[in-house]
Amino acid sequence: MTTNKVKELIENGLKGSRAIVSDDQNSGDHFSAIVIWDGFKGMSLIEQHQAVYETVSNLLTKEIHALQLKTKIR
Repeated sequence: MTTNKVKELIENGLKGSRAIVSDDQNSGDHFSAIVIWDGFKGMSLIEQHQAVYETVSNLLTKEIHALQLKTKIR
């Protein structure tokens, strides 16, 4: 898995979002992401993270073992 693929999944899943994804351990399966999206307005932090996790849910525990998140409203 690449950072570009994770970024693409998040941005395609949350239309209009911007994702900055890194693989600090160079492991190809542990990622960190900052996701900026207007759609987070009115959501709790847990709901924001759930929305992002939904975009990569098919790959969690398979190709993505960890995804650390920071979410922000534009």
